[in-house]
Amino acid sequence: MDENRQPTRAGVPPGSIADPGGPLVAGALSALVEAGLDAAIGSLDRQTDFRRSPQGAADVSVILKGRIDGEARNALTAVFEAWPAVESARLSKNRLTLRFTDETLERVAKGLTAHAGDPLQLRGTATGMRILVDYLDPNANKALHVGHLRNIALGGAIAALWRARGADVACQSVVCDIGRNIAEALAGVSAAGGLSALSGSEPVDRIVGRLYGEVAGAVVSDEDGAEADAPIARELTLHGDAADAVLAAWREGDAETHALWRETIALVLRDQAATLARLGQRHDLQLRESDAIGPALALADRLVDLGLARREDDGVVILETGRDDYPRCPLTRSDGFATEHLRALVLWLEIADGDAPADRIVHVMGEEWLTSTQIRVEALQALGARAGLERYRMLAHQLVRLEGSTMKSSAGNTLLIDDLLDTLAHALPAPLADLPAETQARAVAAIALTPFLIAEAGVALEIDLAALTDPARNPGFDLAALALGPAPAAGLLQNDAGRFALLQGERLRRVLIQASERDDPVAPARFLARLAQARRDGDIDPEADAVLQPQVRAAMTACGLLPDAVPGADAPAAGTSRTG
Repeated sequence: MDENRQPTRAGVPPGSIADPGGPLVAGALSALVEAGLDAAIGSLDRQTDFRRSPQGAADVSVILKGRIDGEARNALTAVFEAWPAVESARLSKNRLTLRFTDETLERVAKGLTAHAGDPLQLRGTATGMRILVDYLDPNANKALHVGHLRNIALGGAIAALWRARGADVACQSVVCDIGRNIAEALAGVSAAGGLSALSGSEPVDRIVGRLYGEVAGAVVSDEDGAEADAPIARELTLHGDAADAVLAAWREGDAETHALWRETIALVLRDQAATLARLGQRHDLQLRESDAIGPALALADRLVDLGLARREDDGVVILETGRDDYPRCPLTRSDGFATEHLRALVLWLEIADGDAPADRIVHVMGEEWLTSTQIRVEALQALGARAGLERYRMLAHQLVRLEGSTMKSSAGNTLLIDDLLDTLAHALPAPLADLPAETQARAVAAIALTPFLIAEAGVALEIDLAALTDPARNPGFDLAALALGPAPAAGLLQNDAGRFALLQGERLRRVLIQASERDDPVAPARFLARLAQARRDGDIDPEADAVLQPQVRAAMTACGLLPDAVPGADAPAAGTSRTG
């Protein structure tokens, strides 16, 4: 039971509703309402919500979803009217409304000041839990583009939510550092003169991405196969070209090829990390698909021996899935090289069989990977991996379309994250443009991430640079201005705007906790976006910022929208272009 859900005064904790006269922590009013409802109607299904707008007299509205008799109806109002914190309780049909006393709201305001470091009282609600969040999983052959930004926003938000609650959080990324696409990039680098081609002023990830695109764009791939093959379609076919020659040399252990590969991958990952740092993102664990090459063929043989896979006449190993949507999942090519499906299977088998699995593993992925990931989980279960998989959850999202087109680095039609951040940094409106450099960088990160986090994950996201950089269409501008603007004068407003602002903490706290439990970071992001829009439209008096600002700032931080720190003026950050 929440420590604040105490209907009596005996032995009550500080900050609870029953602690007379003291500051109220966020969640205390919610606990009061639920305790009163439990006392009056037991476990009867209901929906409780706090004030959604400054208008109206009610601070709380409870919709009762079942029949209650006359005695219970009388008890509903009697229980709450007996509490000093409640000014009035009204029951009309199946709707109960409550209004708190001014003194109670003054205590809420004091709580915001007394707990400025954690105004929503999230810390401690998940202490002792271990959370692993896998997201991004990039190819190490190009710069990160805004198609990656949706995955980053969702994964970063899940991690931030649990971290805000006090959980031990580790962020993981599985890097594709070998395969057909990497070989194409290395072939491009070799043709351009080797490592010397990467020594210019332009970031290496951009150079490698461009050289990769030149090689990949010249290859006609068979992408008309099964839909689930789409993510790996390019590597299934042998073309007998320079990229295939590079991959063959890498497999044979050619020293020159390995030296070029190691240095190129290291430089690309360095630049990708710099991009992530501008968003306040970093990964604690980085797994390399190249590490799976050694165990991959042994695992393929094991699957064949168990009857889960079969080896065809051309040497290709096929995983028999038993699924209608993707019955044959290719694990190797005809030359015996492990596909990304098999490489990922090796790495995730190690995670699932780990000695100390996390209490929850959340894997954020593009929806094009969902089918093959489900197949991977089924294969891992068939191999006997259980402990980690029982806690494994998938959060899939649809692709990002730029001006109506699916982004492909091989085709050159992408918008890089760094370019978006640079554009935003140079177009900040006042008063954001007047903030210190490091604060501007945080504002830019919030503005960039917001549109990608508020979009429903199951729907394709249509974007364009004009909309992302328009304060009227990107609510990130309003959120950044509210969270990072000058601190308003303190004090409780004895008006509807003040009541509304004070009670947002109750709603935000509950929404944030539910978001982490449900793996749904979109819900709190949309909540915040609506709040910012209401403030922009004048539905919320700006004078209410004194109590609204700390709550919004805390909620944005908990959603990963407002990183604690990003590189400032001395490092690539807002206003400091990485284009050279």
